[in-house]
Amino acid sequence: MSYSEVYNSFLELKEILNQKKEAIIKKDLETLNLTDEAIIVLVEKINKFDILNNDFSSEEKENLKKLGEEIKIIQENNEILIKHSLGVINNILSGILNIAQNDKYSYNAKGVGCQNSESLDISSITEEA
Repeated sequence: MSYSEVYNSFLELKEILNQKKEAIIKKDLETLNLTDEAIIVLVEKINKFDILNNDFSSEEKENLKKLGEEIKIIQENNEILIKHSLGVINNILSGILNIAQNDKYSYNAKGVGCQNSESLDISSITEEA
């Protein structure tokens, strides 16, 4: 494992994470799926590197550290974007469910529409029958 292999793999990971960020922002699920698959493959490749036991120079180690910090920031931003997106989706679904729930009470047991002033309880006519 050479320094250039490790560094280039980290650069590739950074680029893929940037693509993922753009896919999240654009709501492009196909690209998001592709970037996730590419990240999995790349992480498996990086895990095979023995980064701790290496003969990298101090400068090379410093470059890898800076690149790792950049990758960490991008990943944290992606996590924030995903959490925000999930919050928006939850709010939209809650709104839809509230609308559907309110419409359910607009009809009586026989499926006849009721005005707001009409009671949905059993009417006096039904009680007599």
